[in-house]
Amino acid sequence: MTLAVRRFLLIFSVCAAWALISWAPIYKYLSHGKATAAMVLGILFIALGMHWLDRLNQQRPQVSVAWFLLLFLILTAAFAVLYPISLKHTLNGGSDREDALRIELTAVQHHQYPYDGHTFLGNPPSPLPGAMLLTAPFFALGHIAWQNFLWLALFFVFTIRFFCHRATALFFLAVFLLLAPANLSDFTSGGDYLTNFYYVAIAVALFIRSLDRASYACFPAALFLGVTLSSRIIYAVILIPLLALTLQRTSRSRTIALFVTVLIAAAAVTLPIFAPHPFTHLLQQVGQNAGKLRYIPSALHARWTLPMLAVIVACTTFFARMNLPRLFLTFSITTFVMLAPFVVTFALHSEKLRYNFSYLGVCALSFSLWALSRYEQASMGTGTESLIAANGDSRNVFSLKAAEAASR
Repeated sequence: MTLAVRRFLLIFSVCAAWALISWAPIYKYLSHGKATAAMVLGILFIALGMHWLDRLNQQRPQVSVAWFLLLFLILTAAFAVLYPISLKHTLNGGSDREDALRIELTAVQHHQYPYDGHTFLGNPPSPLPGAMLLTAPFFALGHIAWQNFLWLALFFVFTIRFFCHRATALFFLAVFLLLAPANLSDFTSGGDYLTNFYYVAIAVALFIRSLDRASYACFPAALFLGVTLSSRIIYAVILIPLLALTLQRTSRSRTIALFVTVLIAAAAVTLPIFAPHPFTHLLQQVGQNAGKLRYIPSALHARWTLPMLAVIVACTTFFARMNLPRLFLTFSITTFVMLAPFVVTFALHSEKLRYNFSYLGVCALSFSLWALSRYEQASMGTGTESLIAANGDSRNVFSLKAAEAASR
């Protein structure tokens, strides 16, 4: 495959990821003609933006940090305007994700089982104990939605360090956080769906970075990872590609010790909440998601086949050279396998249920991290890609390229 074809496919894939999570809310609130124009303009903006990324990335110095601060302030202003509106529940009922956390933490505060209540939309609360623990300080302050600012700021830092160039990081954040209506709505309504992804991504990156350091630095990262994985059951699948990567980076004995630590941390956070029958209650809580599969033919047994298919996809990572971008690619595919069937069947069943495409936000974010990382590598040339394959870390390769350019 030629470099030009590869770059075209990456541009197309990023445009498709944005369109996948954006078309439903755009067509929901705009007329057909205006929505079509908005979609075309959005895709054109992304395509031209990725074309201009090459020139921006070649500039010295790189994009100023002030642009990231400006983007964060814009998101903050959007929250200040839209969050009070979301509390009125005037826009098709609004989101009940913040309400779910509030119900759970209020029940825990009164020594009650947190999953017996229902949100104002009549839904049972779904966040697992890890999400409750990370939200607890903000619940104590009386503003659960404030946690979004902390994890958004840390995700900004993660993104800057993940990509080789700040311009790519800024482009990713602007397109998928500000210009993606579904993701922006989750943030401005105080929801924690994308926030879960932010701190899981940060925890995974810290865990991988700690593998190159002394053992005492690894275990705090493993503990933090275990807590974040206990936020939603869907993130459990990320342990498989992470295990493949860890086995490639360190010894088996150290890998076993670290993953035992991760599992102990997750269990220590999760199981006490479900006492006195932790496993029964945990299965009941996880089983709540079965209702989302109700429009899939029962003969397919989607409740079991979809997770098994996702696990099979994740296990292919044991046969590939793994790094952090490839881990995000695998996670995007596995989550898409589990989420897309119910999202598509909901959309086909009723026009009112098309908003569920927002569930694919984590798939789009994870996939675009990989795709834009690959786009940077393609811009650097094929020689850089071979170095990345050998080292497994795009930032190390960028350092090598910069050193090589300086020596010339």
